[in-house]
Amino acid sequence: ENGAAIVFNSGTNGTTRAGELTGATAAEKLGGMFVVEGTKGSEQTNSPSTNVVFDNYLVGYEANTAGTKESNTHNWEYVGLQSGIASRMTGETWNALHNGSTDAKSQTIKFWDYSTAQYDFIAWSTGTCEAITGDAESGKVKVTRIKTGTTLSTDGFKMTAVNANDLQQCYYTDINTVEKTNYGQPVTLSFKNMAAKVRLALYETVPGYSVKDVKFYQAEAPDPTSPNDLNSDISSNGATLFTTGSDVLPQSGTVTVIYPTIGTTSKDASPRPVDYNKASVSVSAGSTTDSKQTFGNLSKFVGKEANETETTTYLGRNISQATFAGDADKDYYTAVFPNTDGKTLTLRVNYTLVSTDGSAEEIKVYGAKAVVPSTYTVWQPNYAYTYVFKISDNTNGYTSTSSSDPKGLFPITFDAVVTSFTDVNAEQTTVTTVATPSITTYQQGHDWANKDEYSKSQKAGASTEVKDLYVQVMDNSGATSTLKSDLNTTGKSLLFSLSKANASEAEVIDALKNRTNTYDHESPVGRNGVTLTKNANIDNTVTSIVNGVDDKAITVTPNTTAKIDIDQLTTGTYAYVYCTTVPTSDEKIYHVVSATEAYTNYSKYYEVSLTGSGTPLTSGTAEAGKVYFIKNADNTYTFKQTKVGDSVVGLVEATIPESKATSYTAGHFYFDVYNKNNGEYAVKVIKVVE
Repeated sequence: ENGAAIVFNSGTNGTTRAGELTGATAAEKLGGMFVVEGTKGSEQTNSPSTNVVFDNYLVGYEANTAGTKESNTHNWEYVGLQSGIASRMTGETWNALHNGSTDAKSQTIKFWDYSTAQYDFIAWSTGTCEAITGDAESGKVKVTRIKTGTTLSTDGFKMTAVNANDLQQCYYTDINTVEKTNYGQPVTLSFKNMAAKVRLALYETVPGYSVKDVKFYQAEAPDPTSPNDLNSDISSNGATLFTTGSDVLPQSGTVTVIYPTIGTTSKDASPRPVDYNKASVSVSAGSTTDSKQTFGNLSKFVGKEANETETTTYLGRNISQATFAGDADKDYYTAVFPNTDGKTLTLRVNYTLVSTDGSAEEIKVYGAKAVVPSTYTVWQPNYAYTYVFKISDNTNGYTSTSSSDPKGLFPITFDAVVTSFTDVNAEQTTVTTVATPSITTYQQGHDWANKDEYSKSQKAGASTEVKDLYVQVMDNSGATSTLKSDLNTTGKSLLFSLSKANASEAEVIDALKNRTNTYDHESPVGRNGVTLTKNANIDNTVTSIVNGVDDKAITVTPNTTAKIDIDQLTTGTYAYVYCTTVPTSDEKIYHVVSATEAYTNYSKYYEVSLTGSGTPLTSGTAEAGKVYFIKNADNTYTFKQTKVGDSVVGLVEATIPESKATSYTAGHFYFDVYNKNNGEYAVKVIKVVE
């Protein structure tokens, strides 16, 4: 009603953004107090209203007092509270926030002024911590007064905390504009948490094994490429993500809250910016920083899968059963300082594989590592982040600490070997891959002990001619296996030389499917750095294998056998490729790289620069040659992975340039671009020796 007193209500926004707390529950989170700046008048060009009404007033909560005073209808009172609230804010702190000649000297009742167009309110709370104006210490957060006018866009107010747990007690609000039609109603302020929350989980998908005894590195090994520098006896430290180089994470510091998009310039823009009247937070690290963020010990294990001995100590085996680190009562979240510029974070672990066949066989894996790009580690206040890591059979860890042993898990497979005679000159050996489809390679006189090596001067048998290498492909995907009879179809049966001597079948397939150049049959360049160069010394039309075990030809059905003219090859590594599905199209895939990688190797990547003026799209779908970003409240951007045809409403669009970067600029995005085709392949790696 006209002339009614201005009163307050409050709510807090949960960090997970899943809902709001109100009433006594919200008051408990806020420690029963908040400080409010309220102004009235007309909105200015570059600021809200500027006539001060509530000059950093302290508002306190007292249960069951609603309606006892004209200034209190929801248990929140501000009249006379300049003396402070015990254990939350003392009168001395209130006085320190009001030390100017025009500052309020006491807190009096305020009434709605219907001659003005609007009121604007901003508030903060230090929750269960005491608000002080001196140096911050544990349980006490240093605060500054809330500014007014255009200074809100550069210097709204600040809070300094000595640890993340104290910062988690702190809250802030956006600007709440109350227009004349809502005068007389309680002013409801929605508080956001000043800290971010992060949690970490792992699960595994290693066939035939369970995973136990995961132990975490606290920093990178001195030489991350050498297993000798990995710690095989690493202690059972809690789950940890760490930075490398000079990057650090703030463990204390000052958080500045500003309101960069305010006033009629922003309000009347078309479209209106999504961050209009929204708070933006930045962090200035204090003296306490760390190169790591810890999350506590792993918990939420699962029982044995089949025949293992232990029953409750294994990692979850799918993402829904992921094993989290930390305190279950806190839903495994750890409070952290906002990390608004992002840091590349590394996970490195040792763990033990336990066979599920009941044999109690164990394999210890050392130094398995995953790296989270900085794009995905921008921790905004009032948000929760979950990082889930999968341990698979494609691990990059070591099963030995000897520098002569390779990195990774290598499944034990079997080759089919058929021996007809004991005389080496009359021995027929075939090598078959255990895969789908299976690829069988044959050369008369081939030494079975070197299954992937074939001699370009092999002359075993009665003939003195060089013995060619033959290939057949079996489709073993169905109940009955069948011999592939389409090898002479264009693009089906191919031979490539490899740039990487020790490339695996999996690496070759990745290079075939995911290329830095557009699809062609000649020279695929894989995103993994493996280059395949087509070799013409293969014949897919042969009707006989001329070098049988007894030098007699073996008749074969046309288009079922490929002959590799081995004496025309140079020594090296080759791949026979059977295209189960010959690729017909490419799709460009864009992956953002870390700032560290871009700084070191900028000329490998495409550079995209964004400014705060980028406008989110109101319609449309993702296009080829374009990348898309989420625009954050502080006018920074987060890359959003999309594919052609995805909706991009609400995203900012940028074009990938034609040429790669010529320099590195901090704050720009750098992209690795490759072409993913729709082909499906079976591969056999072949070593050619003299």
